[in-house]
Amino acid sequence: MKTPFLSIFAALLFATQVSFAQNYYIPLNDQAAYEAGTRSKDGNPGPNYWQNKADYKISVELDTKKDIITGKGTITYYNNSPDTLKRIVLRLYQNLFKKGNARQFPVSPEALTDGEKITKFTAGGKEYDMGESSRWEITNKSIRLKKAIPSGGSETFEMEWNFNIPVKRALRMGKYDDGHYFIAYWYPQIAVYDDIDGWDNVEYLGMVEFYNDFNNFDVKITVPGNYLVRATGKLQNASEILSDDVLKRFNLAQKSDTVVKIFDYSKSDKNSPTKKSKKHTWHYVATNVPDISFFATNRSNWDGTSVKVDSSTGRRVFAEAVYPDNLPHWDRGAEITAASVKYMSFKLPGVAYPYPHMTSFCAGSNGGGMETPMMANDGAPQHFDSFAGLLFHEISHSYFPFYMGTNERKWAFMDEGWAAYLPEGFLREYNPDSKYLQREVRGYTWVAGQDYELPLMVPTYQHNNYSSSRTAAYTRPAVAYSMLRMTLGDETFKKALQEYMSRWNGKHPVPYDFFYTFENIADEDLSWFFVPWFFDFGYPDLGITEVTGNRVVVSKNGIMPVPVEIHWFADDDSEGNISINASVWKNGDRYTVVELPEGKVFTKILLGNSLIPDSKKDDNIWEK
Repeated sequence: MKTPFLSIFAALLFATQVSFAQNYYIPLNDQAAYEAGTRSKDGNPGPNYWQNKADYKISVELDTKKDIITGKGTITYYNNSPDTLKRIVLRLYQNLFKKGNARQFPVSPEALTDGEKITKFTAGGKEYDMGESSRWEITNKSIRLKKAIPSGGSETFEMEWNFNIPVKRALRMGKYDDGHYFIAYWYPQIAVYDDIDGWDNVEYLGMVEFYNDFNNFDVKITVPGNYLVRATGKLQNASEILSDDVLKRFNLAQKSDTVVKIFDYSKSDKNSPTKKSKKHTWHYVATNVPDISFFATNRSNWDGTSVKVDSSTGRRVFAEAVYPDNLPHWDRGAEITAASVKYMSFKLPGVAYPYPHMTSFCAGSNGGGMETPMMANDGAPQHFDSFAGLLFHEISHSYFPFYMGTNERKWAFMDEGWAAYLPEGFLREYNPDSKYLQREVRGYTWVAGQDYELPLMVPTYQHNNYSSSRTAAYTRPAVAYSMLRMTLGDETFKKALQEYMSRWNGKHPVPYDFFYTFENIADEDLSWFFVPWFFDFGYPDLGITEVTGNRVVVSKNGIMPVPVEIHWFADDDSEGNISINASVWKNGDRYTVVELPEGKVFTKILLGNSLIPDSKKDDNIWEK
């Protein structure tokens, strides 16, 4: 029997597509997900993809005299997995500061606390004795359920808890000064149960960050009456709390194209944006977000504006900045926040900002920041480039890991790497002479090839060295994404990035989903690029091996594929550039020949530039 031609063609086509996916080392737990059909090797979620979620309803009070958080609430957890869940894992992040617990940085004794205390916990109406955590548990508490949650079922948990807010050693959240709090990682949270690892049991020891499902939140936050509170989600009762003049300006700012001074702390005779009351309870609702945070301040300015993010619908986003007096550049905070949201919505990644507001809050420190959905806790760098870059960086996390629920604990490059790369174009719009990307390349080159530098696919939680962790999370992936864009070209790169984001919006992508999607859209095997940049030990290094007449032999001495950039000088005072795409190395060649213009006598040849990493530059110059 003859095999139909179309069947042969289809089989060959399928084999070609699958062959792209055969060139990577894939751990067994990831392999199992592809075999189970929860993921596909073309980069799409598989036909059997599933994801769990929860509804949180919480009431919390901030005691500013004792610096204590006290909360109570319910979590309704939905088990969409094919498995029966006999236990849950509860995250108690503030146990990071509990006396006797392990952490990845030194802490002075006065910064230690009694941790996060669960004073009540019930499941299905049955109360549990929480007691002390086992010696194996730090910020995760495994709870064996009296009644398992079947596949397709749900369970409601009720709990009450409290903890002392970090004051002496704030990490990503805490009390920064009298009347100035940023509160994150503050409620007991059910860990992620996914198709790769089951329960996420990675502990929060300070260096690794977070991994969350997409949940719904209904939160009521009680604070002293003179405090302003902004939180993830939409404020439900602004008219009950804000003073009449502040409410008017708050509503105006949400429609305005220019910055509105909603509340000027130094010029207010009341020094409060709220109606007079001993306490206020602020009510926020957020849907389909991975986390919720809030700040409370009684001594800050509040500026706001709005920006259109979707031309087809006209949807606008409220962009705001809340900050103390006398800090450099923060009077432009709302402007930069709005400009960042606009750039991301229309340029890169070119996906409409997904949330109703973006709030940049200043903690008052010199620099550094921390992202949460719709909120960022930022410092106050002295230089404007650093200030604008910081705000943009934290806002870009709205996409990675919030629009796409990446696992920062295992692969920080999937969010921090993008947040480290994306500011480059934005900063050049504000300052054409910005050297942001050059600094990222230089930072990576300093560390590349050192014995403590680990490949990106080594799980982030395995890093205990700051330089190793920082390089793997930020600089190496930022440079890799830049090299990938140079390789694919702007159009294909942007198309692939947008497709990757579209496929995995509201889901949990792993690195292979990123690799396969880019291969799928580029329609080529990119393992020659992804394997050295993401999987291998090594460093980038090109060198000039030989110059004969107008022919320059360039050798690839390192393992990273990078572009070849030649700048030549001739004895007739002419000079020029020749650029060759990094794909010249795709077939495994170690040498390439670059032909310069004929009929010239060359006096000097330079290899590379400040945007191309090169760890050993002693062979990058040839002179006659």
